[in-house]
Amino acid sequence: MEQYVAGLEQTLQQVLFSNNSDQIKEATKALSTQFFADANCVPALVHIIQSSPQKEIRQLSAVELRKQITGWWAKLDLDVRTNTKARLLEIILNEQEPLPRHSTARVIATVGRIEIPANTWNELLAFLFQCSNSANAGHREVGVYVIYAIFEVTDAFADNLRQLLELFSRTIVDPESQVVRITTVQALGKMADFIEEDQKDEIAMFAELVPQMVQVLQQCLNDSDEESAAKCFDVFDTLLLLEIPILSKHVANLIQFFLNIGANTTYEPVMRVQALSFIMWAIVYKKTKIQRLKLVGPMIQQLMPIAAEEEPEDSDEDSPARLAFKVINTLATNLPPQQVFPVALEGILAYMANADPLYRKAAMVTLAVLVEGSVDFIRPKFNELLLIVCAGLQDPETNVRRAACMALSSFAEEFDEVAENHATLLPLVFNLMSEPTPEITKQACNALDAILEGLGENILQYLAQLMEKLLFMLDSAQGETRAIVVAAIGSAAHASGSEFTPYFPEVIKRLQHLMTLHSNEDELMLRAVSTDALGAIAAAVGKDAFRPYLNDLMNLAMQGLLLDNTRLRECGYYFFAGIAQVFEDEFSPYLAGIVPQLIASCQLDENTTRFDNETGDQDDVDGDDTAEDLNYVFRSAIADEKEVAADTIGEFFQHTRTAFLPYVESSVKELASCGALFNFLRTFYKISSPAEWKAGLPVAVPLHDNVAQLNTLVMPSILSIWEDEDDKMVVVQLCQEMVETLKLCGPGIVAEHINTIAEHLNLIFEKKAFCQQELADDEGLLDEDEQAEFDALLISSASDLVGALAAVLGENFVEYAKIFIPHIAKYYKKTKPTSERSMAIGCLGEIAAGMLGGVTQFTDIIFPIALKGLSDEEPEVRSNAAYTVGALCQNTTLDISSQYQPLLLALYPLFQGQNLDNVTDNACGAVARMIMRHPQAVPVDQVLPVFVQALPLKRDYEENEPVYKLLFSLIRSQNQWVFSNMPQLLEIFANVLSKEDELKPHTRQEMIEIIKALNQQFPAMNIGASALAPYLQ
Repeated sequence: MEQYVAGLEQTLQQVLFSNNSDQIKEATKALSTQFFADANCVPALVHIIQSSPQKEIRQLSAVELRKQITGWWAKLDLDVRTNTKARLLEIILNEQEPLPRHSTARVIATVGRIEIPANTWNELLAFLFQCSNSANAGHREVGVYVIYAIFEVTDAFADNLRQLLELFSRTIVDPESQVVRITTVQALGKMADFIEEDQKDEIAMFAELVPQMVQVLQQCLNDSDEESAAKCFDVFDTLLLLEIPILSKHVANLIQFFLNIGANTTYEPVMRVQALSFIMWAIVYKKTKIQRLKLVGPMIQQLMPIAAEEEPEDSDEDSPARLAFKVINTLATNLPPQQVFPVALEGILAYMANADPLYRKAAMVTLAVLVEGSVDFIRPKFNELLLIVCAGLQDPETNVRRAACMALSSFAEEFDEVAENHATLLPLVFNLMSEPTPEITKQACNALDAILEGLGENILQYLAQLMEKLLFMLDSAQGETRAIVVAAIGSAAHASGSEFTPYFPEVIKRLQHLMTLHSNEDELMLRAVSTDALGAIAAAVGKDAFRPYLNDLMNLAMQGLLLDNTRLRECGYYFFAGIAQVFEDEFSPYLAGIVPQLIASCQLDENTTRFDNETGDQDDVDGDDTAEDLNYVFRSAIADEKEVAADTIGEFFQHTRTAFLPYVESSVKELASCGALFNFLRTFYKISSPAEWKAGLPVAVPLHDNVAQLNTLVMPSILSIWEDEDDKMVVVQLCQEMVETLKLCGPGIVAEHINTIAEHLNLIFEKKAFCQQELADDEGLLDEDEQAEFDALLISSASDLVGALAAVLGENFVEYAKIFIPHIAKYYKKTKPTSERSMAIGCLGEIAAGMLGGVTQFTDIIFPIALKGLSDEEPEVRSNAAYTVGALCQNTTLDISSQYQPLLLALYPLFQGQNLDNVTDNACGAVARMIMRHPQAVPVDQVLPVFVQALPLKRDYEENEPVYKLLFSLIRSQNQWVFSNMPQLLEIFANVLSKEDELKPHTRQEMIEIIKALNQQFPAMNIGASALAPYLQ
């Protein structure tokens, strides 16, 4: 045994101290094949840990022992195991060096994971309590550290939580050793994972220790002990994620404490960043508590001065200012804009007036990061805010102009109104693109790209100047700016359509070259963006212009898939989807080469990581989250690639149709994207030559067998995604996709799943869905009218789905309406924001329209809400209220004609001076439905002049159905007023017939037949000499 131990120690020394790589490899191999293939390695390593004079050898031995315990422990004789346990406790008490001591503690924890559950090491807990209560500070450090190490790997002490919490209440205020105090904080962080929700006493005991944990962190900061402070920060971050309310009663104090750290410029930036990071995650996981305590305003007031600090030159380096912007963005996206934006705007206005350019820059970036979660709230103030951005774009300081470009980009991504202000904005952006500062030109190009996305035909007046500038920059710019220029060219093509064709030759020769680059990451990025842009360019110039380049570009894109670059694969998939849309059947020959690649991307495992730390000791990486962060980024990139691949498969099927059928079976089982799954369903439905579906259950028009079979795969997958999804925006997309699918395919798609869908929707309205977990805290749901816009968007999407279900189920929706109408109705009250009032009344209108006579029993609920909505201060709400009034009047079997007079009085103002065309359009539809339902209750001759004056409809062409149905009826009955004003009506008819998209085919045909009949019966009208003459043929 002595010879074995000596050989093992010598081999360990070679691994650690040899300068010869071949010797190290040989020694490592010998450890694996000779020494660690024998159970004697366990007692041998214990001996070396206890006897070696070299701390490095002691530590390495402990690291290796921890690994070997798992495989050999059960095979050791009982007396060897007993002796090993005793010697480990001796060793750790006598070890003076921190790293070997910590590694030995983890050996004890590994043994404890096996022995404690088997009740074969009962003396361990007593030993640890004895150490932790010792008068010797070193022993206390050992005791607490071993407990911490055990909690890292096992729940073996889960039955002793109360005893340990009592112990920790003493060790966290250790009078002598900061190490004991810090390790206690770490141990508490690990222990928290094992406390269950029903352990109220333990939760309360833990919560009482939070102020002492704060004091330990404060002492680390006072001592400039960054390593220990980082450990404490990690624990507080961990406690945020727990469902048990350990931090709840301390949230206000913790927010203030961490804000104070973030604002304290005497601390190292890395510490301040960690403090602000805690606040950011607190907003995500404790949003309801923060909202309940009304902390948002004070938080913004303290964050903005931090945001005005200098930032490091390295754009990838975190800094307090950058974290402050992230925190403000997190507030904007997670909390009600009513609480966030007014306070922030006050700061923005003050900072823009500050002589210090850092403050003006902070104002611009703050505005940029606020937009994402405040779109609807900001919209009424858009013009005022745009003036602020324009001032920033013309600021004398470079950093302020750059930040203003960021703000403009954010605005352009969210507001159509930006494109409407092109005459003001584009000259400013063009000027900035010509500046010599690379950062300015990069951000200006970013802003331009965002504006072009929504510019449409307005781009044509700028196209020549724009393309001259972009091509020059493409040839002369460097780095990331060049990639942004390529993206802007793609956006210009998208906006200008076929007008882009003259620029295509110069663009294609450049981008085709860029698609061959592969030498470094910058070149791969440029290649990826060029690939993506060419998909948009193909759609703009059309298949004939693009065809000569198609095969070469397809080959380059397919080669790009093999370069092991996630972004390049994503952009390749976007390109293929765009080309499939343009070339349709002509794309079919490429499917065989691309679909397997797409399926391979769909099969990627998001839990696979590129960083494996199993061979190293955890002590070496304490406080270092770099690998974890990189793993997160890697997993996120894989998730994005999988989603793009799935959506591309759906696009292929949509555009190549029958040519894709051989790939359907192999593809559909790999799809985890609700968008792609629904796209498959819709495409299969379209190629099945379906008859028009009819509302109601049982299904009157069955789905084609192939569609029904696919549906048995798709809908269970969709519902499974819905149940487990924690991302609100995924659920929003799911609801939107289901609405689109229901409108196309009818009730057959959901007939077998109505109850499950209704349950999921009800959970959303009750704010209990899995993706709404953060909306409740230990005090329950927060019953306030204000909510974050993303939360409101989820409710809105759910209500759209309710309306779509009513449309496909018809009167069979009644039982579900009893559940949903009360939920929907509560969102119409004056204290709710415009978007929610509009959503509520619009959804009630969809239900009333879809349920037909089934709406009758809900008339008393819907009617007063709709009547009140007609006088709402917001035009969007008035418009939806008018639609709801019309749908209710049309379908209820309850005679509400006695209410027509107050209804007509409320509708009359909607026919004049409305700044939203939908309002008057929907008012026309309402009046038409009222007259057709109860003509005797309406003074038709008094109403018609106002009604006809509002025609033709300006925007909501769905309302043409009731409008012209009424007019046709009045013409056939030879209404006196109508015939007296026939020239005006014929002019309206000529107007709508001249436009292809305003009338449904059957209404268009009926109108033409009416015109022909009038021409025959009343030649004096001289229709043949009017604009209607072509329709008389």
